[in-house]
Parts: sequence; structure tokens; C-alpha cells
Amino acid sequence: MLNSHWLTLPFILQMLCMAADELCFHLRRGLPRWERIGHPLDTLTVVLCLGWILAVAPSRQAVGVFVGLAVFSCVFVTKDEGVHRSHCSAGEHWLHALLFMLHPIVLVSAALLWPAAREPGLERVFLVFTCALMIGFGVYQFLYWNLLWHPQDSVNNDIYHDYGERWYLADDDPVALLRAEARARNPWIISEITQRFSAKDVRVLDVGCGAGFLSNELARHGFRVTGLDTSEGALDIARQHDATGRVAYFCGDACSLDFESGTFDAVCAMDLLEHVKTPEQVVREASRVLKPRGLFFFYTFNRNFLTWLVVIKGIEWFVRNAPPNMHCLRYFIKPAELRHMCQNNGLEVVLCRGLVPKVLNFSFWKMLASGRVDDRFAFKFTRHKTMGYIGIAIRT
Repeated sequence: MLNSHWLTLPFILQMLCMAADELCFHLRRGLPRWERIGHPLDTLTVVLCLGWILAVAPSRQAVGVFVGLAVFSCVFVTKDEGVHRSHCSAGEHWLHALLFMLHPIVLVSAALLWPAAREPGLERVFLVFTCALMIGFGVYQFLYWNLLWHPQDSVNNDIYHDYGERWYLADDDPVALLRAEARARNPWIISEITQRFSAKDVRVLDVGCGAGFLSNELARHGFRVTGLDTSEGALDIARQHDATGRVAYFCGDACSLDFESGTFDAVCAMDLLEHVKTPEQVVREASRVLKPRGLFFFYTFNRNFLTWLVVIKGIEWFVRNAPPNMHCLRYFIKPAELRHMCQNNGLEVVLCRGLVPKVLNFSFWKMLASGRVDDRFAFKFTRHKTMGYIGIAIRT
């Protein structure tokens, strides 16, 4: 029993070193693609060694297979040193050296525990627990570093500066999804404004207007429209596509609007709130420039696993030319959070509903197969606000 206790010590030391490597170094510096793939495979080689011991009784042939697996594992875990040379600090190099020394010791210890592990007892429980822990760690390495982690944990809004005519023409880019969203949202917004204001001279501010998908449509229906965005490139395209020539486009910050209080009858923030670090400041400014009983239209994304999977990873996987960091999950806003922001700034949410792609539409499946979003791709309103949601708040 004493020998068995000593044989578990290398496992414990290895686990502690692996945890220190992950928590103190990997999470701080991030991992390049080679390591994001390689580290889960390193863990898999250890799982294969332990799994072989747990599954097969010791024999000359079984020991030969185990030695082959162990030698391969010891060689394989050193494959990242070319990457480590340029990415690691001195402290991480020292820790890797310790791990490389521990690795064969751990595998020899596992081999010495092999006969005892074939019988019910503490040795088998320990090896089963260790194997399960390594499987869990490998799953974490794969999921976190290849699906959840992003090298820049913020939204890259610079991607909208250089689209040019692709704003209106591209079908091999997520910008085509913005056009599809606008085709669903614009008629609804225009209908709501028309129903709630009897006067013809309705002033509307479209913050984060981009290339004018909403602003130009509002102008065609006779509203006095002001479009504001931080991208001069997008504003140039918006002006070119303004058939009325009446939209006033300005470059500016939605968090600090250069307009007098009580200027507008309606303010629209479509696909904007999830792109700023301080969305409540946008809500506050929208409320300030609204007239009493004015309307605040918003559209953004809920923050949950499904939106991460569909809105972030789904677009990256299935839409061509999806840029990195187009969205960031922590910037998404739960409906209750947005309602609270509105309440804090004199706005009462009176309507809120979901907006999702039509999955029974042929163009949806065409997108999954080809990566292209054609003009028949469509969105629909739903009562569920699990993913994207749109709503109206009234200035009290």
C-alpha cells in the first residue's frame, strides 16, 4: 500500500503543473492555432495510455503496446517547442521542462500500478479518476481554445469602414445578413411610426446607421431622417444610395450625440447596442434627444449559449468571409438588462419580440451549404426572444 501511495505522487505533481501552466501562462498569453490543436492531442495520448491499462490485462503483448503508446506520448508532447520558443516566458519554459521530466515518470508509475489496478481497490479507483480527469481536461482544452476563446475579447468595428458597394451587393459576407434583417425590420418600424404619429413632419434619428439600409427607407416614406455612424466609408455609401437626397448623414458617436435635447420623434438603434462598450450610454443619449412620448426602436442579441453558437460561431462557420471579432458574447444584452437600462433613463419598453431566420426557407439551407446569403434569405418575428430581439420604448 505504501508503494502505491508513492506511485500516485507523480500524477499529483503533473496535474498541479498542468493546472499552473494553463492558469498562469496559457490564459495570460493566449494560444496560437498550433497549440490550440496540439494541447488536446497531448492530453489524448495520456488518456490512451491510461485507458489501455484499465481495459487490458497485463501480458507481454499488452505491455509492448503500452510501451509503444508511452514512447509516442513522450515524444509527441514535445512537438510544440518550436512554437513555445517564440511565445513563452522563461518561467513557462522551466515549467515545461519539469512537465517533460514528469511525463515518463507518470507513465512508468501507471505501469507499476497496472497489476493492482486490475482488481477492485484504491489503485483502480485512482487510475479511473485520473483518466476521467484527463478526459475532462482534454474536452475543456478543445472546447475553450477552439470554440470559446477569441484572441481579441472585444468587437472589431473597423470591419465596416471598407465594404464600399459590398454593403449592397455582396452575398459572400455577413453584411448580406444585415440586409436580410433590414428587409424584415424596416416595414415594421415604418408602420409603427406611421401609426403612432399623425403629423407628416416626423423627425427620426438612426444611430449606427451603417450604409443607410433603414435611413434611406425611412426617407422614401417621407420622414425627416438623420443618420449617424462612426464610419465615414459606410456614410459615403449611404449617401450614394439615398434616392431622395434628403437624409442628413453625420459622422459621430452614439454615446455622445451632438443634438439638442428633445429634437427627435423617434430614435432607432439597429445592430448597434452589441457593438459598444457602454450600451446604457447610448440608451441615455437616445432618451435625451427624444421628445416626450417619442419612440426608441432597438434591435440587439440576447446573451446565452444559443446566440454564441448561432450568431457568433454559426456565422464564422457557415458564412463566407466572416471577419474575426464581428461579435463578442459578453457585449450581448439580455432583454431584462435592456429593459432596466431603459427604465433608468426615462424610457418604458412597451413592445419586445424576437427576430430569427426562417429555417424552412430554401435560402437558409443554401447558405449552410454554400456560405452565400442570397436576397431570398428571410427573417421572421417571433414571441421568443432567445436570440435576436427588437422592441419599442416610449419616452415618458
